[in-house]
Amino acid sequence: MAKSIVAIAKGDDPEKMVAEVFSLLGGVENLVRPRSTVVLKPNAGHPAAPETSVNTSPAFVSAVIKEVKKAKPKEVIVAEAAAIGCDTLHVFEVSGIGAAAEAAGARLVDIKREKDLINIPIRDARSDIKKVKLPRFLLEAEHLFNLPIFKSHASMVFTCALKNMKGVVQDVTHQQMHMTDLAAAMMDVWSVIRADLNIADLIRPAEGYGPHTTIPVDFGCVVASKDPVALDATACRMVGLGIDNVQYFTAAAERNLGNFREEDIEVVGRSIEEVHRDLWFPYIAGFDTWPEYTFYTSGACSSCESLVAFTMEKLKALGQYEKNAGCHVVVGPKRDDEMPQGVDPNNVILIGDCLKRFRGKGVGHWAAGCPPLEPHPLWVFIDREDHYEMEPYFRARMAEDEGPWRAWIEKMRTEREK
Repeated sequence: MAKSIVAIAKGDDPEKMVAEVFSLLGGVENLVRPRSTVVLKPNAGHPAAPETSVNTSPAFVSAVIKEVKKAKPKEVIVAEAAAIGCDTLHVFEVSGIGAAAEAAGARLVDIKREKDLINIPIRDARSDIKKVKLPRFLLEAEHLFNLPIFKSHASMVFTCALKNMKGVVQDVTHQQMHMTDLAAAMMDVWSVIRADLNIADLIRPAEGYGPHTTIPVDFGCVVASKDPVALDATACRMVGLGIDNVQYFTAAAERNLGNFREEDIEVVGRSIEEVHRDLWFPYIAGFDTWPEYTFYTSGACSSCESLVAFTMEKLKALGQYEKNAGCHVVVGPKRDDEMPQGVDPNNVILIGDCLKRFRGKGVGHWAAGCPPLEPHPLWVFIDREDHYEMEPYFRARMAEDEGPWRAWIEKMRTEREK
């Protein structure tokens, strides 16, 4: 198998860095056909200001549009389907991506509002997602470029190229993906719609308790590759995140989507050693961090483990940690004899679909999903009842939790900087 090429540029000018990675990969004229339609897919999932690093940087998006236009395409489209419960055009506005894209000469498209959808079957599906409806314009465009930002992520450890393409599906599929094996579902989507090029924003990536409560870090890099797996693996090495801590590289390998081993990747431009800087991923610190709770994690995936770690810190932020001390938290598939024994079922919290068979058997309270939606484990602790769907109050309740959580994050950030 040929090595995957990953280009790294470092600096303080997004336009120069974007131009450099295009040059390192053969030049924009060789990557974009004249008179073609180019669709750019940023991360624009949640309404947040540019300085938060919740979404792809508007300056970075603008830089890519300007570089692509050098090849004289017919049209450049910036397209996204924001997170469930979020309005894409509102996210474009608040994030600054919309204004930057239009100023650079691109057209904005909300994938959620597209009516001309094509139902694509997924061959050899590895998840419960057997088909996916995708907009015709996306399938017919000559080029699709993936523009993620690198962030820590509560349920997936980190998000970058591979996860960003989840934002091309409709809300109903998006929700279904969270109710099955999310890593496998992501790769199933990649199997039917693949980006020609992935250009990642590591100008100010986010560490800490992402993806929404971010701590931006001045990193000053742009990373690009035709191979999304190689890009993500290289980005992980740049920020000191061990590949073994990320479950979905295995899922990507099973789908033959790309290379993640160092010996199968050629880095051009700056070396990993030149740009390396460890970012903070609190989700992988280990469960000894919370000795007041008992954890059963054998066989658990990194997604659910990181989500549980996020939940423990959010319990602290909301003043619920001591109230729920003594709980037994079960993560990953378990036999009957591996479950908590002689414990009040009201104090047993079941995380994820691996434990679905115990639902309704008086064993404990269950957070559904693979992995669960971000707030559901937290609410299972607090409410002591199952949470298994996106309730009507979902976004409103998340908003209520946001103030104390952000104050907690600021406290943690200040302590970390001492």
